[in-house]
Amino acid sequence: TAFLQCCDLKDIKLAYQVNKALEKGDNWKFLDVDRLNLYWSKFFSLLCMMEQIEVVLKWYKEMSSSLFYPTPKNILDLLQALDAANQLEVIPAVW
Repeated sequence: TAFLQCCDLKDIKLAYQVNKALEKGDNWKFLDVDRLNLYWSKFFSLLCMMEQIEVVLKWYKEMSSSLFYPTPKNILDLLQALDAANQLEVIPAVW
C-alpha cells in the first residue's frame, strides 16, 4: 500500500499526507482491523525515527489511548527515540 511505501522510503511528509487522507471522513473504514493496526504501528515507528521527541510523545499519547495497542517493536522504537533525545526520565510516564 502507499503507506508502507512511505515507511520504506522514510518519507515523513508523505506519511503525514496519507494519514490526513485516512482521517478524512470515513476513509479509515476501507482498512480492516489488521491493516489498521499495521498502519498505526508503521506510522508510529516512522514517527519515532524521523520526528522530534516532543512530537513522538504527543502522537504516542493520542494514539496509544484510542487508536492502537503498541507492539513490542513500537515500544523499542519509542525507547530508542527517548534515548536518542536524552529523555530516559520520561519512561515512567509512558509506561
